[in-house]
Formats: sequence, C-alpha cells, structure tokens
Amino acid sequence: MKTTVPVGLTCMATVAAFILLGSASAGFGKPPKNSATSTQEKPDALLSAAMKKMGTGVWSVNGTVTVKKPIKLHGLLSGEDFDLTMEPGVKPNTPMREIVIKDKAWVCSDGETWHAGSADDRLIYNWAHVPIMIGRQLPPFENVGAEQRNGQTWLHVRLKVPDKKVNPKELPQYWLVLDSQGQAQYIGHTEMPMFSQAKNEVLYCSFDYAPATEKIAPPPLGPPVDEKAYGFNDIEQHKFDWKDKVIRIEVTPKILESKQIGEDTYRAFLKDTATPNHYGIVEFPHDALVKLGFLKKIVSGAHAWEDLEKMGALGRTEGEPVSFYVQVIPIGEKPAARAVAVGAKLVREADGSVSYTWESPSAAPKTAGSSPDTSAQTAAAAAAAPSPASPAAEEPDQDLVNRGIEKAKNGDLDGAIADFDRAAKADPQNDAPYYNRAQAKRLKKDAAGAIADYTRAIELGSTNPAAYNNRGNARAENNDQDGAIADYTRAIELKPDYARAYYNRAVAKQAKGDATGAKADFKSAEKLDPELASEESAADSKDNRPSGATTVSLLDGKLKIDLPADFSRDPDGPKDPKTLVKFSGPDGAWGAVLRGTHGLTPDKLEGYLKMRVAEYSKGFKWLPKDSHLQWLKKEIVTIDGRKWADWSFVPMLKGKKDYSHNPVYTRNLTTSYKGQLLEINFTSNLNTDPRLKEEIDRIMNSVHLEE
Repeated sequence: MKTTVPVGLTCMATVAAFILLGSASAGFGKPPKNSATSTQEKPDALLSAAMKKMGTGVWSVNGTVTVKKPIKLHGLLSGEDFDLTMEPGVKPNTPMREIVIKDKAWVCSDGETWHAGSADDRLIYNWAHVPIMIGRQLPPFENVGAEQRNGQTWLHVRLKVPDKKVNPKELPQYWLVLDSQGQAQYIGHTEMPMFSQAKNEVLYCSFDYAPATEKIAPPPLGPPVDEKAYGFNDIEQHKFDWKDKVIRIEVTPKILESKQIGEDTYRAFLKDTATPNHYGIVEFPHDALVKLGFLKKIVSGAHAWEDLEKMGALGRTEGEPVSFYVQVIPIGEKPAARAVAVGAKLVREADGSVSYTWESPSAAPKTAGSSPDTSAQTAAAAAAAPSPASPAAEEPDQDLVNRGIEKAKNGDLDGAIADFDRAAKADPQNDAPYYNRAQAKRLKKDAAGAIADYTRAIELGSTNPAAYNNRGNARAENNDQDGAIADYTRAIELKPDYARAYYNRAVAKQAKGDATGAKADFKSAEKLDPELASEESAADSKDNRPSGATTVSLLDGKLKIDLPADFSRDPDGPKDPKTLVKFSGPDGAWGAVLRGTHGLTPDKLEGYLKMRVAEYSKGFKWLPKDSHLQWLKKEIVTIDGRKWADWSFVPMLKGKKDYSHNPVYTRNLTTSYKGQLLEINFTSNLNTDPRLKEEIDRIMNSVHLEE
C-alpha cells in the first residue's frame, strides 16, 4: 500500500497520522537511542510483517472514530480500493457509504441512492487504512502480552516510550494475530490517536480487522433503461416502471435555481427538452453542477438564476442541451419521483459492468425523438434551448426542431413547419421533426397533414403513446371515429394507465352510438383520474356545456365548475391545504382554486383587486424584455347576486398588435366566501392557441357558487 495519505473526503481536509510522528505531544519523550536489541526488535518486525500481509487481499474493518462523539465505520479494504460505511453520515441519522475501485467512485449519502463520486475523496478510507499502512518507518514497539481469542493467539504490542506515567490508551496499540509458529498473520485490532491538521484536534480510533471472503464491487446501479433522452414528465409517468433504475435526461443549459440541501448535496431547478414547458428538480452531489457547466463555482444556500448571475456563479445559459444520468426514486403514490444524478458519462467495462463518472461526455448525445405526453391537445412538443442565431442551413437537425418549437409557441406556425421540414430533410430517420410538425399542423386545422406526420413518426419506431393518442384526436377531427378508436386503443396498450386515452376513446365510441363501450371507458378514465370523466357527464346533453365537459363540485357542492375534456383534475396535494384543487390542461395550461389565503370581506374586494393589479403591473422577471403586461379586464362584476373581482391579463410581445396568439393568457375570479378569500385562476401558460383562451373564458363563465 502507498505511504501517502490523500486529502480527506470533506472540506475539513483531515490528514491522518500517528500522533508521535512529526511533533509529539509534551507528555512523550524521544525513544532511547540504544534500542536495537533483538528482543526489542521482535515486536516491530512482527508488526511490519502483519502490515505487509495486509497490503494484498480483501480485509473487513469494523470500529469507531471518536472526536466529540463516536463515528461508526465498517466495510472492506483492498489496497487503495474500499467499500466503507460511516454512521452517522453527512445527513443526521443516515449512514453514508462510499465505494472506490481504481479511478471509479460512488457515494450514497441518503441510504438509498447512489451517484458518481471522486476517487480522491478518501477521508474515511484514511481513518481505517492508516493503522495498517505499510511502507513507513515505524518507531519502536514493545510486547505487552499474548492472549487467546476464539482459538487464536493475539500478541498485544504498543508504542514504547520512556515515560511510564503516560496513559497507555494515549499510545498506538496493536493486537497481532499469530500462527502456530509465532509468525504474524495480520492485525486483528488496533487502538490509536490520530491528529486532524484541519481541525487541530485528536481523533481516537479503534478498529477490528479480519480476512474477508467478499470482493469490493460497484453498487447495483446497472446500465440505463436505454440511451433515449427523457424529461421530467416521463419520470412522473413511469416512476414505478423505472423504480431505482437509471435513465438519461436532457435539459436546457440554463439553471433556474440552485439550492443546497445537505453538506454535500444540491438541488437544481431545470427545464427539460422533452416535454412542453416542463420543469423539474434534480439532486446533484458536490461539484457536479460546476462540472456540467450550470455553475462556475460551488454556491451554498438557495439562489435563483438572477442571484447566481449577480454573484458571478451562473454558468452557460445558451447552446447545446445538457445530458446526464439520473436514478429514479418514486415518492409514495404521488405523481412525482426524485431524480438523483449519478453521472454525466456512462462507462462500459470489458467484463460488461457499467459505471458512471462526472467526466464530460465525448460528444453531446442526439435527441432521438419525443417523449410521452399525457395531454390530448399537445402543441409543438418540447421546451428547448434558446434559438440559435446561425443560419438554418448550417444548423443541426435538432437545433432546427428546437427553433421550430419556439416559433410555434410564439404563434409562428408557418415558420415552425418550415424548420420542421428542414429538420426532416436533414435527418429523415428521426421521428422528432415529424411528430412536432404534426402538432403544428393540428393547430393549423390541417388534420389530414397531421395524421400523415404522426403516422411517419410512428413508422420510424416511435412507441410514444401520445403519438397514437394525438393521431387519434386528429382522426376524430377528420370524422374517422374507427381510426381514432384504434389509435386510442394502441395508446392504452402502450400505457395501461393512460386516463386521457380512455376518455378520448369513450368520446369516440359515444359519437358512434356505442353507449355501452363509452360508459365502460368513461368509468376507466374516472378511476385512473378522478373527475376526468363520469357517467353523469357522459350522459348529460341537456345543458349548454361543451361536449364531454365534466362538472367539478367543491365546497360540499356549493362551488361548481364545468371542466372541458382537455383539462383534468390533478391529485390533491396535502402539503398545500390552501389549494382546494389544481387542474392540468393542454401543453402546460393549468388552473387552481385557492381558499383562505387571505381574510376577505365583501367590502374589501375592490381594495384587494387594486392591490393585485398593482402587484402584477410591476411586471414579471420571466417576461421577455421586449414585452409588457396588458390588462384585458379588472373590474367588479356580479354573478348570481354575488360580487366577484374579474381580472385578466396577457403579456404583449413586441410587434404583436393583438394577443390572440400570445402565451400566458390568465384570467382570475376572486370573491369573499364566509369571510375568506376564494380565488379561481386559469392560465394558458406557454400555449399560444387562441382557442384555448376561449376555452378558459368558458370555464370561468361556468363558475357557479351558492351559499
């Protein structure tokens, strides 16, 4: 084993060494110069022989390191490789386990997830390894006595000093396991002080060693599900299928927020490139955010990108997407999962095993297609990095797709389709241009063209259930109910819990007069996604609600809202009791009903409206710099004898004369209910379809509240 002791695991940078080495404490005298008799040399020779034998093979270690409180340490050592667990770890009441094999390292600090570490992080290894480290000059040791343990002879030796008043527990001590000939086999136990240069304090170590039959092996992460780039929506949809598995995720290069959640763990709020307007959180170890280019330096605390920019810590914000691997950890039964980053590069060994490192990939992987999307009315697919400024003819096909998506979101469907055309020509075997062009064509009411492009994307190997679901929608719009039903059925086969596909198939069956089949599918949709559909809404044709609308009842039936087919009710969130309900619509559109966030009486409603208008009129950091907030309505109205504040706005983009194709159309209704605020708001988010704005208005106009 090498005689050098690497830098420690944490920033304390502890270097372990015998207290006696270098400068000894005042209670120790120098060993006598005349110490070379054969009887005095024997303990030293036995100790050196034991250390030499422990330089090969695998050894178990189990013991404690005591500073102010004891730290338990156990695991395996094999030369410079190790698999050690420290209790407690960096998180309270949670062990930390670290494995290093040659230049590969893995760390588990939460008891369940692994990520790529650094092979130079060796603090806990130093604690366990220094006592048995061969190759250094040892001071004289003396025999204390032999004893029998489990049928073995153990020789107790300790550092020899002239001062007999020194407490023996302050001296390095070894118990050597001897064979029948009295030769040292290995070190069975050691007790010794070590010195931390960083903290200028003494650590007391006590370890048991023994030969191990196990080998040091990488953690069971395994290879990724596949090499396709996924997004946060995919993780939510497949969290149980991918439990504890590794996938590759791709995000835009700009970090939106960095937050330190542990001594060595950070969360990043990012936007993926796989789904429209979809954001998520990823947990990263130590300096991974710096290695990936999101940050220029490690930053503690929590900071939005604006703060990071002011601090000079914000990394790149434009350019190619960033790709890395994450382990998926489901969060209970909620539609969410933890994404824990395990590395940026996949390494396949000659024996077939895999590992992950934070080295930059040799080349940025290419996005091969579009990921599943549960919305029935998906607009031009993925959120991507900012549009490049270089000529389209010189751009990679994926950049053309990303630029087309941005154009579609800004209402330029013709420009988007032109970019998708060029991308398809550049890479005819990539399904992404066809899928996104189909989305844009649907928005232009070109159902036949959309069907052709969805079909081509599917022919190229896409198994995205949303492709079948959306082609079914286009076929339904083209009055091909049989074709639509076939597509919805295939989407359900690919994704058995696809509530939206069940609902759409029910509507198609209802249009064909198959009441029994429609009833069964409405039931399935309702079971998978409560409030998405119901038997009552399927049979109800006596009022003026839009076809397929569902009535959502809240506040013990006092509040009712008609929800169209392309909106669904989200699962209730117990962590946010002030939100009665949340809704999800097409391409990131959403709605919510809030209750009790402010005490509010009817006479204060007008003042509340003025306050909120003033707050919003200051503008938002997320608005483009060349846009302004335009108020469409901000007045007190009476609905069913009750006063409501009716207020709506939309960001006006530079050069736009009307808001019909602008994103983030938002409408709010606020009233006083039993002395507290009751507020309903719906927004189109990034969806630019003018029909969605009309749909939001229909939702808000359906609001009915009784006492």
